[in-house]
Amino acid sequence: MRAPVIIGLLSLNGALFDLVNDDLAGRFTPLDDAMKLAAKYAIYAIVVLLLASWFARFGAGDNRRIAVYSGLASAGLALLVALLIQRLYTHPRPFCPLGAPSRADVVQLVAHACDTSFPSEHATAAFAMAAGAGIYRPRLGAVLLVLAVLTAFSRVFVGIHYPADVGGGAAIGIVAALVVTLARPVFSWLDDLIVVRLVPEFLR
Repeated sequence: MRAPVIIGLLSLNGALFDLVNDDLAGRFTPLDDAMKLAAKYAIYAIVVLLLASWFARFGAGDNRRIAVYSGLASAGLALLVALLIQRLYTHPRPFCPLGAPSRADVVQLVAHACDTSFPSEHATAAFAMAAGAGIYRPRLGAVLLVLAVLTAFSRVFVGIHYPADVGGGAAIGIVAALVVTLARPVFSWLDDLIVVRLVPEFLR
């Protein structure tokens, strides 16, 4: 019973990849260029917005700062889990010759090493930061979530990840953010001990 289910899931993963990559990529140059930029740089936009939110004065001051702590800590925890999974499980990227099954029709728009693809580190970090910050600042979280979805979609679009890679990364990131909520008292204590005491008010 287990084998047919696994085969079915692999087939669905491949079909969704074809729907995004084979049917959309390489057909409209401006869209290709936008997806290449997103695949490479949307994660950095998330980091910049998260850090810049420290100075966005709407909302309670402690929540503003704790959102930053939570987003960064969630990303750190999620990436540790992702790297551990990659150590234990190797899943070739769609364009790799050892893919299962091998795909000869991949439209690869971004160069990448032929290493393990599950889970996507970009999607893992992006969703972790969006969820980690969004728990304390929902409007910021919504903006970061849009960028996280764009990050995940674009990585499939340019041919370097399967949908399951980014979906798995998203799940790991969100779960990590929920786990990090347990550290709220620690964040508050450190914030009072270090930031409130040592950082000038106009910088916090």
